[in-house]
Amino acid sequence: MLSEADFFTQVKFKVMRKIRKIEVKIRQIIWAFENSFKPTTYDIVIYKDKEYFIRPTLTAENVWNLFEKDSKEPSHVFINGKNFYLVQSIKRVLNVFKKHLMFQKNSWGSIDCVNPIGTRLSYKNSKDIYFKEQNC
Repeated sequence: MLSEADFFTQVKFKVMRKIRKIEVKIRQIIWAFENSFKPTTYDIVIYKDKEYFIRPTLTAENVWNLFEKDSKEPSHVFINGKNFYLVQSIKRVLNVFKKHLMFQKNSWGSIDCVNPIGTRLSYKNSKDIYFKEQNC
């Protein structure tokens, strides 16, 4: 049988864990929303008054190759994301938001929920990943 102190310790732990899960969900929603307005693969962009699809170059962050429709070879290579205009639509923003949110939940949710309350998300971008050492 549990003592009163042990009982309250367990209740406190469960409450803190639930609060952390809610906090993580809020942080994931904010992160997904902020990243919904950044370019992603196969977005339509306008560059020099023409529409293109974009694919990452894998050389640096926010550097893209631009492809014309039905083209296998890029029309422009190594174009910085600041140099073109991203064509936004409500459908695109919602789809990108959902994909980013699912990425955070599926890939990082279980890691983030065990961290202490008030700590940041483990994944912000590919250059900013944070792992807190767990003492088990």
